Amino acid sequence: MSRRKQKREKSYLSSVEGSNRGPFMGMSELGGMWGIEPIGDGWQRNLKIGGFAARGIPAVYACVQASARAISQCYPHHKIHRDDGGTDISKTSPAARVFRKPNSYETFPQFMQNLVSAMLFDGECFCLIVRDERRAVTALHIMPRGTVTPYVSEDGGIFYNIGGNPMLPSTASYMAPQRDVCHFRTYTPRHPLIGESPIKAASLACGINVALSETQAAFFAQMNRPSGILSTDAALNRDQMQTLRAAFDEQSKGWAQGKMPILASGLKFQQLSVNSVDAQLIEAQRMSIEDIARVFGVPLPIVGDLSKATLNNTESLINHWLSLSLGALIENIERSFDDVFGFTGNDFSELDTKALLRLDYSGRIDALTRATQGGLMSPNEARRSEGLPDVDGGDEPFMQAQNTPVSLLAELAAANLKAKEAPPPPPAPEPEPEPEDTPEPEEKAIDLDVTKALLNSIFMDARNA
Repeated sequence: MSRRKQKREKSYLSSVEGSNRGPFMGMSELGGMWGIEPIGDGWQRNLKIGGFAARGIPAVYACVQASARAISQCYPHHKIHRDDGGTDISKTSPAARVFRKPNSYETFPQFMQNLVSAMLFDGECFCLIVRDERRAVTALHIMPRGTVTPYVSEDGGIFYNIGGNPMLPSTASYMAPQRDVCHFRTYTPRHPLIGESPIKAASLACGINVALSETQAAFFAQMNRPSGILSTDAALNRDQMQTLRAAFDEQSKGWAQGKMPILASGLKFQQLSVNSVDAQLIEAQRMSIEDIARVFGVPLPIVGDLSKATLNNTESLINHWLSLSLGALIENIERSFDDVFGFTGNDFSELDTKALLRLDYSGRIDALTRATQGGLMSPNEARRSEGLPDVDGGDEPFMQAQNTPVSLLAELAAANLKAKEAPPPPPAPEPEPEPEDTPEPEEKAIDLDVTKALLNSIFMDARNA
């Protein structure tokens, strides 16, 4: 785009309020200069938090990197809803290819760690979208801080003034439409296109933390606080005291190398311990760390404070963190990826949070066992989640024989209730007794000799007559 055309476009594009403020500078109590965020509106001006930017405060850095490292472990997927209610994972779509390699110089974990860190440190992160001739996304480039400025046209269109990026071949400034820039942002209290970092809410705690750290460093390093005192029962004049002081200083130079000074003339060395004032300073600094972690929504054990943690509640701690703050940040990033790839309907992107419990082997196996026994997953699905091969007959979920559908239980209960309320049926008539069968006479066997004799007798009688 030519400079004349760019100036003509800027004539009807108004920069977003607060996007081009600053930079401001603050001065600490020790004379150090501290850079104030350009969109922070000078919230640090009355806070003497020393010569450190927010990235230099250990508690802030630990909270930001805890979330960035956790999300960088979550592997991304392009998922598609099926008609039967299940989901499929696409491995050949443009989104799947970008998820595997977002650009030529970063892996996806590196890309996500830089993206989340920019979102939490600065409140927003700008990614330039590169497309091919079919308008499919081929790469995502994180723009350096301060090189992108959002603009709003008179008709409500959103544009971004893109500055130079050392990783891109062209360093010329140009105006890009909203579809070519992915604007990841957190809380936007003053303008929908200006994200605000949680550091602003933790500004007072950051100031206290840095002030206490610098005050203690200056006190111990510059004020020559003695580590102990020398005492003796003998009366010493000024010359003797100066001589003993010089001799002790000469001998104590080797303390750092393990050398031991030898005291004479009844001298005794008494070491000074930490007094109650120093102990209160340490406690105040710990309270400032708790406030910073509370603002970022990070549990204290995640940032290294194990005073109230155990080693047996890893799953509960991660689930609490996901429900408190990390889950919302992951959802924000997922829906922003949906806008990048133009997902609508059944397509969506998802960051797999199971990687956060990768080392909790016993809890993971127990959950898979319960899911398999309860019919929620098939054995092969559980085996695939652990990287194991399929087995024969394991593609179908199993259920125990005593399990009964709720609908059948409802029908049985209704039938029992109906049977109790219905009147008893009339007694059935008694069946008539069946007549006894008379036994048939037994047939006797015929004797041939007797029959012949009888017939001969009858014949002779008839002849005689």
